Amino acid sequence: MTRKIDLASAEISIVKIERLNWLLTALMALSAWLFFSSLAALSVLVGGIIANISFTLMKRDIVKAMQGALGAVKAMFLLKYYARLMALALLLYYVIKHGQLAIGGLVIGLSSVVLSVGYTAIRELKRYSGSKKNIDPEIVDKGHGSCI
Repeated sequence: MTRKIDLASAEISIVKIERLNWLLTALMALSAWLFFSSLAALSVLVGGIIANISFTLMKRDIVKAMQGALGAVKAMFLLKYYARLMALALLLYYVIKHGQLAIGGLVIGLSSVVLSVGYTAIRELKRYSGSKKNIDPEIVDKGHGSCI
C-alpha cells in the first residue's frame, strides 16, 4: 500500500521550514558580510548550503520511506542515512582541513536548519497552546493545570 504525503498542507509545513532555512542562511551570510568580513560570510554561506542540502535529501528519503511499506524500506532508509552522515562528516573534514573558511562561520551556517526547525516548533506550540479548542474541559473544571 502506498500513501501520498502532501508536505505543503501538513500542519507544520516542511516546505515552509525549507524556505525559512534558505532565508536564514541568506540573512546570516549577509549579516556576517556586513559586520565581519567576506571570509565570515562565505563560511556561513557554505555551512548553510551544506545543512540545507542535507535537510532536503533527508526529507526526500523520509517521504519515500513513508509512502511505501515501512518494513520494506527501513533497511534502505537506514543505509542511506548512515551513508549520508558519513559523506557529510568527510565533507566537513575536508572543508575544515583544506578549506580557507572560518570555523565559527561554518558552524553558524550549519545551525540554520536547527534554528528554523526550533523557531517553527516554538511558533506552532504557541499557536496550539493559545487555542481555546485545545483545552481539555475536564482539567479546567477540576482546576488542575492552566492554559498558557
